[in-house]
Amino acid sequence: MKKMLIFAAASALFAANTFATYMVVMKNGTTYRAKAKFTVTNGKALITLESGQTLQVDPSLIDEAASDRQTRSGLGDAKVIDLGSTDNAQQAPRQQQPSLGASIKLRNIGGPASLPQAPAPTPAPAGSSAAPAVVTSVAASGAMLTQEAVDKFAKAYENVGLFEQKLTATGPHSLRAELTADTEDKVFNAISATSFLMVRNAGLTGVQIDQVELFMKTTTGGSSGRFQMNRDDAQALDSKKLSQQEYFVRRVIY
Repeated sequence: MKKMLIFAAASALFAANTFATYMVVMKNGTTYRAKAKFTVTNGKALITLESGQTLQVDPSLIDEAASDRQTRSGLGDAKVIDLGSTDNAQQAPRQQQPSLGASIKLRNIGGPASLPQAPAPTPAPAGSSAAPAVVTSVAASGAMLTQEAVDKFAKAYENVGLFEQKLTATGPHSLRAELTADTEDKVFNAISATSFLMVRNAGLTGVQIDQVELFMKTTTGGSSGRFQMNRDDAQALDSKKLSQQEYFVRRVIY
C-alpha cells in the first residue's frame, strides 16, 4: 500500500509539471509553447510564450480544440494527429527538419558559386497524389528573371520535399512561388531554401534576386502562410540572425 501511495504521488507531480505549459496550435499547423492558455482581449488573442514574449493574433487562426488536446496529451511540441474523432487521436512524433545544406549544395567553377544542373524530375510513386511541378514565366514587356534562375528554385524546392509548385518570374529580379506545404517543417523548409538561393542569386553569374513572393497552401486549399521575402530578410535568415520561426511570426501575411 505504501509503495502504491508513493507511485500515485509521483504520478500526480509528473502530471502537474506536464500541464504547466499550454500548447497553442494554429490552424496552419504552427505550435507555440505558452505559459498559460491564451486570453482574448479587444478581439485579439494574447499568447504569452515561455520565453516571456507576447504575441497578438486573430483568435480565428487558433485551433482551440487541437490546442487543448495537445496540452492534455503532455507531448509538448510533438504532433497529435486527428483522424476525424477527438476520441481516437493518434500521436506522431515531430520530425526533425532536414538540413538545408545537405539538400542544396553550391560549387565553384572558376568564379562565382553555381548550383549543379538539375536532373530530370523523378516521377511520383504509383498511387501518389502529388502533381508535377509547373514552372512558368510572365510574358511582359521588359526583361524577366531568367528561366535558368527559375529552374534553380524549382529544383531547390524539390530537394526539400516541395513537389507541388508553380513558379513565375514577375520581374528582372523577382519571382512568385506557389507551393503546397502541409506541415510546419515544409513551411520552414520553403523559407530556408528561398533565403539560401536569394543570398547566392541562385548561383548564377549576372543574376540578382531581390524579392520572392511565397504563397503556401495545404492540399485541401487552406493557407500555410504568405510572405514577401526581400534581400535583407534573406541575409538575416541565411546568417542565422533571424530564425525561421521568428521570420514566420514577424512576416507572415494572412
